[in-house]
Amino acid sequence: MTKLLKPMTDADFQQYREYAVKNYADEHVKAGNWQDDEAPRLADEQFHSLLPDGVHTKQHHLFKLHDEKEGDVGILWLNITLQDAFIYDIEVEEVHRGKGFGKGAIQAVDSFCRANNVKQVRLHVFAHNQHAISLYEQMGYKMTDHMMAKRLSESMD
Repeated sequence: MTKLLKPMTDADFQQYREYAVKNYADEHVKAGNWQDDEAPRLADEQFHSLLPDGVHTKQHHLFKLHDEKEGDVGILWLNITLQDAFIYDIEVEEVHRGKGFGKGAIQAVDSFCRANNVKQVRLHVFAHNQHAISLYEQMGYKMTDHMMAKRLSESMD
């Protein structure tokens, strides 16, 4: 299995953006962070603020996860500042999960980051995504923070 990080084109980015904004909004609703009615707008605003120039946004690297045999199998969004990298989004398409592409993607991130003198790679994962947490732990990631929230109903004082 050969894994490559293939830079997204502008057309790839537009397709990814439509999917990612909806998915990001859904994840925040599932996590209890946002209400259904506000989630699409908030997700769109955050996405635009982080990637105002799409694939041309400085310090951001947007890739399609590509396998020579299977074709495009997922996406990766990586931000590099100085010697620190942050994975904003990494996803293997559902039909390709369980075939080693997630591990391969993390290994490709490691190689890309080493080539760019990055000393640390960080990421965020929603607490309800136990499958991803397990993969990241297998790949050497350690928990650094716990963020907790409690939603108060508007009718309570």
